[in-house]
Amino acid sequence: MFELFPDLTPIRHGWLPVGDGHSLHWEISGNLKGKPVVWLHGGPGSSASPMHRRFFDPERFLIIQYDQRGCGNSRSVHPLEQNQTADLVEDLERLRQFFGLNTWSVVGGSWGGALALAYAQKYAFAVEHFLLRSPFLCSPAEIDRFMNHPPAACLTHWQALKSHLPLNSSESLLAFGHRVFCEQNNLVSQSALALSWAQYESAMNDYPAPAQALQLLSGVSQIPRYQIQCHYLMNHCFVTPDALLAPDNLNRMDITLIHGEDDALCPVTNSEAILAVAPGARLVRLPGCGHALGTQPMQKALLGAIASW
Repeated sequence: MFELFPDLTPIRHGWLPVGDGHSLHWEISGNLKGKPVVWLHGGPGSSASPMHRRFFDPERFLIIQYDQRGCGNSRSVHPLEQNQTADLVEDLERLRQFFGLNTWSVVGGSWGGALALAYAQKYAFAVEHFLLRSPFLCSPAEIDRFMNHPPAACLTHWQALKSHLPLNSSESLLAFGHRVFCEQNNLVSQSALALSWAQYESAMNDYPAPAQALQLLSGVSQIPRYQIQCHYLMNHCFVTPDALLAPDNLNRMDITLIHGEDDALCPVTNSEAILAVAPGARLVRLPGCGHALGTQPMQKALLGAIASW
């Protein structure tokens, strides 16, 4: 029960128009009559992954995945316009209604955990089970830690990223990234910056394990990801930790939290903060684990939590 399920081909996929020039790409897998569950991808700026659906027994679950505004295979006339957390919350609710579901279970990791919390603050009545893996709380301290204070093992990748700033620049790394990705249209500089950004983010994700070498020769494919990421981080993800942690709705929910104790991207204190306002939640702490979804302890914890539903 603690191994990922085999590769799974989606049964159907399509695009859901949500207004403002945005259409969300969605795909469903598993059992059409099964227990509905939606997976919220991370980032901001990432996308749905075939690996994510392998945490669910395809005979028991109707597995719903989608790409958020401006991400992955979703379509946008202007990706950064009308693209804030409140928009993504309403998109998620439109998706539930589109599939005709009274309730569903929600799984969110990292930024997807923050989005799940924002959704729960408005639509807790629609959530049967709530599973957060290494949730992000969008605090200024978290963003500053990621952009400016990496652990020593990730310092080389951070310095390579920071080397893109003009000599003697007083601009912050995040402000520079936002200017390059969101305010300019120079493919060469965007591609180079995206490649370094991806390598740094991957090292932070892998920590405390050694960073894996990325199989990327160019950063062109990563430009849309970091446009969205800089757009969100520059604006503190358009939400506050206090708004995400309002206790009334969270206390009505069945919540499981899974968090690596050595997470360099989203500190375990985030899950502790959720537990403090929702003491009925269950927190699974993983000693020696970081942020990466691919580690065996993280996968076992997620598989075990989902199997208990």
